Amino acid sequence: MSPSLAINARYQVRRITGVDRYAHEIAKRLTLSKRFINPSHPLGQVSGHVWEQFSLPSHIQRDELLWSPANAGPWSVTRQVLTIHDASVFDHPAWFRPAFAAWTRLSWKILARRVKAIITVSKFSKQRLKHHLGIPDEKIHVIYNGVGDPFEPQPTKCIKNVKEKLGIRKPYFLFVGTIEPRKNLNHLLEAWEQANISSHDLFLAGTEGNVFPISEKQLALSSHIPDEDLPSLYAGATAFVFPSLYEGFGLPVLEAMACGTPVITSNTTALAEIFSDAALLVAPEKPVEIKRAMQTLLEDKSLAGNLREQGLRKANRLSWETSAVRTQSLFESLI
Repeated sequence: MSPSLAINARYQVRRITGVDRYAHEIAKRLTLSKRFINPSHPLGQVSGHVWEQFSLPSHIQRDELLWSPANAGPWSVTRQVLTIHDASVFDHPAWFRPAFAAWTRLSWKILARRVKAIITVSKFSKQRLKHHLGIPDEKIHVIYNGVGDPFEPQPTKCIKNVKEKLGIRKPYFLFVGTIEPRKNLNHLLEAWEQANISSHDLFLAGTEGNVFPISEKQLALSSHIPDEDLPSLYAGATAFVFPSLYEGFGLPVLEAMACGTPVITSNTTALAEIFSDAALLVAPEKPVEIKRAMQTLLEDKSLAGNLREQGLRKANRLSWETSAVRTQSLFESLI
């Protein structure tokens, strides 16, 4: 008997970002019969889309349901579930390179009419996608992201080793994410300069997104961190600061919480929806609020401890196992 689920695994041959981590974590936990279809080698943006539109469909068997987990899928395959993580290419097209934004908007409009179902990762994203794509309510399903191993509180020795490896000599506030306009690093850096916290450093961990314009200043301050070092980097931080302007979910926030790190994040978009009960919220467009939040966590140890505990509870409630069970239930209803 042939597998019932085919997975568009283009994500397996590229550097892992939040979208790709979601695909990896959900796919490996699905227990129904499945198989992965992926390119034989890494592809660029254009060649990747060509493979997805023209090569991938030829490998799908007649009775299979295709899952495309990373914001893109073949137009010709109607027996398909597509995961779209947010609607930023519609809400903020200037944040992207014009060709990428135009292609993605066109592709989503075509796919939204043709696929069996769409998964997204927050109520905020569902409302924005419904607004832009005219998707019926019953066709779009909210399934929150999750977190799990290896993101958990780390032993002191592991934290010490990673700090030495990365040359971190002082206590630090941490940002982790793709370096792109929505991450709001200009306001974070402005807030840091205003705060003038000489006892700490600000550590930016991320890589340049290949579909986003970026300033040289932001790129010069960023560092790519190997996946195996991330849990200890999170756990060793005084606080995780993520004042993003727009998020469909905000996976780094949940990862930081799972590692026992107090979080400062934005009071907007999906961040407020998902994390308002476990983080210190700020207006991301106001550097003075970001500054005050960092200073407050340094001065108020009780607040920092409460946020640490609330974050761990949040992480315990949002697991990849729960996300995978809900995702598989949707697939089984369509197969």
